[in-house]
Amino acid sequence: WNSLTVMSDMSMGRVALVDTNLLELVDSGVFQYPADRYQLGSLKDYVQPASIDLPVSGSIFLVKEKVLPFSRRVADLLPELVLEERSLKGNGAVLLRGQTYLVHFGRIHLPEGHSGSLSPKSSIGRIDLMIRGIVDECGLYDTVPGGRPADLWFEITPQSFNVRIKEGIPLTQLMVFRRDDTVKPVSAVDSKLVFDGFGNPIVPRMHDRRLILSLRVPDVPPSAVSEQVAAASPRREADGSFHTPPRSTSRVTAATDVGVDDVAVAVAAGAHAAAEAPASGGHKVSREECDLVGYEAIATNEVLDLSKIGEHPAENFFRPVQTSVRGGRLTLEKDRFYILATKEFIAVPLDLSAEMVPFSHLVGELRAHYAGFFDPGFGYGRAGEVCGTIGVLEVRPHETITIYDGQPICMMEFFRNVAPPAAPYGFSGNNYAGQQGPKLAKYFAQ
Repeated sequence: WNSLTVMSDMSMGRVALVDTNLLELVDSGVFQYPADRYQLGSLKDYVQPASIDLPVSGSIFLVKEKVLPFSRRVADLLPELVLEERSLKGNGAVLLRGQTYLVHFGRIHLPEGHSGSLSPKSSIGRIDLMIRGIVDECGLYDTVPGGRPADLWFEITPQSFNVRIKEGIPLTQLMVFRRDDTVKPVSAVDSKLVFDGFGNPIVPRMHDRRLILSLRVPDVPPSAVSEQVAAASPRREADGSFHTPPRSTSRVTAATDVGVDDVAVAVAAGAHAAAEAPASGGHKVSREECDLVGYEAIATNEVLDLSKIGEHPAENFFRPVQTSVRGGRLTLEKDRFYILATKEFIAVPLDLSAEMVPFSHLVGELRAHYAGFFDPGFGYGRAGEVCGTIGVLEVRPHETITIYDGQPICMMEFFRNVAPPAAPYGFSGNNYAGQQGPKLAKYFAQ
């Protein structure tokens, strides 16, 4: 493989495979493991609406430096990289904050005309656990070319917390695309992908055919939240169906294409660049939640065990960040980790999938997301009964910076699916379908 060729192929028209297609790939032997490796029962259990979770197994290697081999195999580099080897069996291994590890997933052989993209699972991004996929001889992170078999490795770096992982725990997910030169671009206007806090479609801000997402930093006190927000919010009934109150008759009429230079000027001036979304920023939020901007990771030597769901006291790892008297603005400290939320409510219809992508270095030196995939059905339901859900952002600034309510932070790219999934997001055991604001990972008692 040549990195430039792989990047060129990824820029072509493509459609995303969904759960039924991914199950067929599993059956066809696309994923292979060494004979002496922990057997994963059935990888079918890891299939999501438009992605497949990839679990870890075998041994994990503490390495002295990161490496992205170009035209080389990771296994050939291990003798000069490895400081220590640990088993993931039994109680697993504790990975220390600030250290980098490699674990071999196995071999993957996507068919010709297909390609894959990797992204950390949402729960992994929310604990600041950086994981990137490395395919032998590819030279690009998180990229799986098709056409021939290759070994897939995971590079894992805990950045805020010590973590314990065990075999069978998935840390990343794979989206698989099939080349299709006839596919038409997604129109954010026609598809009604963005809503305000009352469930009304709003004018999307676009750049290069991608949806611009902005930060939510409440600039009103909790007492200003109307009960109208809760009354206008869709709710899930006991039978699993959604009840949606009547909506406003306001409609989306046009999209706005925002240039990078325009956004940079707005940010530099501290402007509120998003005027459409309401300051309350939430479906069915309580007064206490309204002024919650997000969470900041705190320094700790505690170990976060990824096999224990809902068992860790959140206060041992995060502190809440509330709206202050300087409402509408928030200072992020250099090299700290924050859980924040989008101002927009996002909906991903069943014929689409989505991925968060970087916006521009002109908005500041910060990383706005680690977990980027959004499965079909997110903020949508089965038939559009859920009018958008807030997106959660994992933010790590590389310089101290003050951000403002409505400030552009990242973009969302939409892909057409081969077909609607059999089990949409929210109906396949997902953890964040009902999030109404910044939400911590599933490992914490909430």
